Amino acid sequence: MIDSHSKKEKGSLQIQPVRASRDKWGEYASAEGISFEILELSTPPALNESGLFESCIEWYRDSGRVRSLHGNFIDVNPGSGDVLFRELSKKRCRESCEAAIKTGAENVVFHSSCFPFLRGAYLEGWSALCADFYDELAGEYDLNIFIENSPDIDPEPLKNLMSVVKDSRIGVCLDLGHANYSQVGIAGWFEELGEKIGYLHLSDNMGTYDDHLPLGQGSIDWNEADRLWRGLKRDTPLTLEVGNLDNVMKSVDFLKEKGLFGQ
Repeated sequence: MIDSHSKKEKGSLQIQPVRASRDKWGEYASAEGISFEILELSTPPALNESGLFESCIEWYRDSGRVRSLHGNFIDVNPGSGDVLFRELSKKRCRESCEAAIKTGAENVVFHSSCFPFLRGAYLEGWSALCADFYDELAGEYDLNIFIENSPDIDPEPLKNLMSVVKDSRIGVCLDLGHANYSQVGIAGWFEELGEKIGYLHLSDNMGTYDDHLPLGQGSIDWNEADRLWRGLKRDTPLTLEVGNLDNVMKSVDFLKEKGLFGQ
């Protein structure tokens, strides 16, 4: 289990380590009091084929720093209109929840999979299917489930989904990098989804692609983002999605230097 020091210090900051260089990641996380959001277990078929899945599970569990897990997201859509794709997606999501339990995570993040340019009956159907499934997952595994804006061009799909979920353990993971290249400014995402935002992903980009740049090296106004986050008036996990450890260190130094996000 995560000790209270690693869970709360640094404004609930999290990083996405890589097992292959686990010693360096572990030493840095320990020195900074940072928790883990597991990313590399989000493709279990590939890890199973290489024989690394169980060894990854073991290392993350033994690290004592896992708070969250990024769920399967490649081609996963539990709201698909095709029952075969829908059932396979549900299987992948359950695999993620099972990995979360094994590693001691309390939060699981799934991508929104709503096709961004269809609304009306499509959006209503997608929202209903996803809501039923996420309600089921939260109850079945006793986990917090956060749905991340991914292909979304605006907040409407997530807003619609959150209006029909029933379980209070389900919320929104707002990825500020994704919001930066959407059709709505970051402030608009907070305005539309604020009461449901319980988790943030932090990375920078130039407003066109999901570059996962270190914070401060793209076009995001991090002072504004910090102000909007503080306006939520709640503790949220904050995951740096910036790739390698060097980029993580640059981003943490940036947050400390600017006094942002409780650092």
